[in-house]
Amino acid sequence: MSARIILLWCSLILVVSVLVMKAAWGGERSDLTRYRWQNRLLLLFAPTAEHPAYQAMVGELKEQARGVTDRDLLVFRVLEAGRSFQNGRELSREQAQALRQRFGVPSGAFTVVLVGKDGGVKLQERRQVPLADLFALIDSMPMRRQEMQERKS
Repeated sequence: MSARIILLWCSLILVVSVLVMKAAWGGERSDLTRYRWQNRLLLLFAPTAEHPAYQAMVGELKEQARGVTDRDLLVFRVLEAGRSFQNGRELSREQAQALRQRFGVPSGAFTVVLVGKDGGVKLQERRQVPLADLFALIDSMPMRRQEMQERKS
């Protein structure tokens, strides 16, 4: 084989490897980055939908739907057992597991994660967080204050 053919095969193998790795490792990262500068993300992780803190937060989110929408907040409900959802769209088991790994959520744990529009984690707690506290945190962010000011104008 000539050096040119070997180089071509090596290049092809490298390209395929990168694509496979991107699909396996970067799919969720890409999925979340599409929300950057558009939405804030609230991720609720729980072992099951019956977890008391999970149920309480889902109930609050339903009661405060207008506040959720006003703050450009998308909700991810990520369960170990049961169906998981990303803003109403069902996630695969693999996608749910990728999110758990990405945010370091251990098996059996209830965790709340708030991601800002800039893509940074603004809050990560292993306990129920009152929605009023989340809203207050969001409302204290410079980007949110700017949004509120623009809406007044």
